[in-house]
Amino acid sequence: MRSFVISLATAAFLTTAARAEQVWLTMDHVTPYTFKQEVSQIVIGNPGIADVTVRDKTRVLMFGKSPGLTNMYLFDADGNEIDNLIVRVRAANSDLLTFQRGNQRYTYNCMTNCDQTITVGDSQDAFGSIAGQVAQKYQQAAGTGSTSSE
Repeated sequence: MRSFVISLATAAFLTTAARAEQVWLTMDHVTPYTFKQEVSQIVIGNPGIADVTVRDKTRVLMFGKSPGLTNMYLFDADGNEIDNLIVRVRAANSDLLTFQRGNQRYTYNCMTNCDQTITVGDSQDAFGSIAGQVAQKYQQAAGTGSTSSE
């Protein structure tokens, strides 16, 4: 009996997922998206995978944060559900080179030269080091970071 209930729940999920529109995003890229009607509220299932910036009631910019699967519920002004979109984020790996050293992973972007880049799943020391350098670069560009001549 228990397996029947699990099978029934799985079938219901797959039927819902099959009907839901799927949106494919690429990690670290912004994709414009237009809704079929005006939307008043948007709820992202996992904002660590994808996020949106609202342009107006029918248009958003969708951003792929990390590879994975989530969903996005859309509601009208009365709180009624309009749609449940399946959002899939894939890694942009056409120019990426990944080195695996034991359980440590390092990723390089090799468009012209190979430069180490921040990629979800890389080793903690590599990810933290590059993330720190990027944060320092942004602080200096914004004029909020200290310079080495102080």
